[in-house]
Amino acid sequence: MEENTLSRNKKDKMLVIIIAGLSLILIALFIFFMLEKAENKKHIAAIHQEKTELELELTDLSHNYDELKTSNDTLNEKLLLEQEKIATLLDKMKKFRDNSYAEINRYKKEIGTLKTVLRSYVVQIDSLNQLNQKLAKENTEVRQQITWVRERNQKLENQQKDMKEVIARASALKTENFIVYPVNKKDKEINWKKCFNLKAEFVITKNITAKRGERVIYLRLKRPDDKVIAFSDKSFFKYQNVSLTYSAKREITYEGDRLEMAIYWPNDGSLVSGKYTAELFCDNEVIGTTEFFLK
Repeated sequence: MEENTLSRNKKDKMLVIIIAGLSLILIALFIFFMLEKAENKKHIAAIHQEKTELELELTDLSHNYDELKTSNDTLNEKLLLEQEKIATLLDKMKKFRDNSYAEINRYKKEIGTLKTVLRSYVVQIDSLNQLNQKLAKENTEVRQQITWVRERNQKLENQQKDMKEVIARASALKTENFIVYPVNKKDKEINWKKCFNLKAEFVITKNITAKRGERVIYLRLKRPDDKVIAFSDKSFFKYQNVSLTYSAKREITYEGDRLEMAIYWPNDGSLVSGKYTAELFCDNEVIGTTEFFLK
């Protein structure tokens, strides 16, 4: 009886020891579980923080690509392709669960590659912009040179034109002692009512710069009523790109020396009293003008 009691007590002690041991194990497991849970929570929070930072980094990277500007179409296409990669990666990260450092590290690697590519494009665009600025400067200099040459040529053309005009004026025939009066058949001055011819008398002055050779001198008479006395219906000559009526003309040979001469207009009965104007033309120039009265 006593032995049974001792045996039962021994068993009870063993059971208590076992239960206590199991309790300790359970308590240890619970503590470990709680610690592991806390560590996992901390781990997930860290992953979430890195994920948020990577998303912001991708957003900034996308803005950096937006700010890159170039006139090169091929380079613009490459930039657009990189922006599409950023948008795709950002979309993946938003769907990614915060539970994998390996995934975070893979995203970091891809972002690093995008940054490296961005830096290479920045260098390319900077070089391209510098080249464009250099070309723009060279184009400006070339345009300035072209403008200078054009202005210089225009100035030379104007000088040549002025010189030609000076030479033309210097080489043009000049007259003096230009008078017009009525004469009879014997070339004697008479009253205009008995006029047989109007005689235009003048002297072509000496001019060593004038062209030698044949010339035609045109006499143009204008009545008091401003009507030009025409030699005939077909008596026209060219002056300053217009056709003018002439009253009489004479062909001469000029050799640069002083030359006294006269041109006659045969009276056709169209004379009236009053003030007349007489002009002499040669080589597209007015070489003499005078007024006379028939009373």
